[in-house]
Amino acid sequence: MTIYQYAGLTQKLHQQLVVEFNTLRLKHKRTLTKHIQEVKKCDRHQARKYFQRFDNVVKERSRLSPSTLDDMREFISENLANDLQAYLSEHYSGKPGTGRQEVDKTNAGLTEELFQRYRKEVEALRATYPNSIVAHIMEIKGCTKKEAKTIYSAINALYVEHVNLTPRKVIQLEGLLSRELFSEITKYAFNHYEWPESLDSEVDRITLEYRTKGNLGRDKASVKRALYTALAMGL
Repeated sequence: MTIYQYAGLTQKLHQQLVVEFNTLRLKHKRTLTKHIQEVKKCDRHQARKYFQRFDNVVKERSRLSPSTLDDMREFISENLANDLQAYLSEHYSGKPGTGRQEVDKTNAGLTEELFQRYRKEVEALRATYPNSIVAHIMEIKGCTKKEAKTIYSAINALYVEHVNLTPRKVIQLEGLLSRELFSEITKYAFNHYEWPESLDSEVDRITLEYRTKGNLGRDKASVKRALYTALAMGL
């Protein structure tokens, strides 16, 4: 039997999923299938199919896909669901013949207009620092050479549409784009992608520093806190 290590997730995320699933099983014991029926409003046969898909992920017999995550949202905590979605949006891609849908990376997940502006600024950055862009990133970000190379790799991957510009990558780009473009990209990414709880403080900070008019971040609690703080400070 093929084993998919951590179901295609990080060890920490998979362990959290295992803990929550086992808690669910203990809570419902012999009535879990019935519980799934009630939540999903389906028959027993379909409920058993749902259970098998969830169990396969927990036992590393299959990878977690976006569709399976959507199906299990009602059975796991909101925080874990958001963390899993954030991870999949950045790392999941379909494999030929598996029936999985590959994440659309057109325009790196941005609008065409934002993406073309991003490409122009990256080209200008390369032209300005043709032989020292990593050193420039180190200076701007105050990071190590290894970290700067990772950021530059992300910049290039976005440029050629190999990945989507998720909130984690937005944070990596801070200071390397014009304030105007970074502000618009931030607003777009925070409205279209979830992020793990570990990024909440950075999202709070960026939301305040580069705030624009309009709602941000799908009503995430962290963004609400940031906006409330801004109002309290009279900003």
